[in-house]
Amino acid sequence: MTTPSADDVRTLTDLETSVMRALQTKDLATIKALTAEDFVYRSADGSEIDRETFVASIGEIPGGFTSVEAEAMKAHVFGDTGVMAGIQRSQLRMTDGSEATDRVYFTDVWQRRGGKWLMVFSHSSPVPPADSNSPEPVPQQ
Repeated sequence: MTTPSADDVRTLTDLETSVMRALQTKDLATIKALTAEDFVYRSADGSEIDRETFVASIGEIPGGFTSVEAEAMKAHVFGDTGVMAGIQRSQLRMTDGSEATDRVYFTDVWQRRGGKWLMVFSHSSPVPPADSNSPEPVPQQ
């Protein structure tokens, strides 16, 4: 087994941070640029959507994100494939002015294509709430 390149780990960590910033600002062009044409998002219920639907769904999230951050994020690199996993914590200001915090487990799969890393697959599932008053999950990238 080979040890992942520190440069690849740093690059993937930076790319994942860019995705989180793009989610926070609803920068759909950046999200589209960082995902492959054949990108697939799989939700906790097992349904899958393609890149165009995924990007459009981010733009349709009501309200605005005040922050999107990763917790306990780890990188795993296997040649030209990278897996980023952790917890995404999002704070959202709803259209009525109320605020909600959401935490989801995420796994993003990146592939180096033509020398460029692109996200090819993403999956998320809710972190179980600490109590029954926790808000419903916000769709993750």
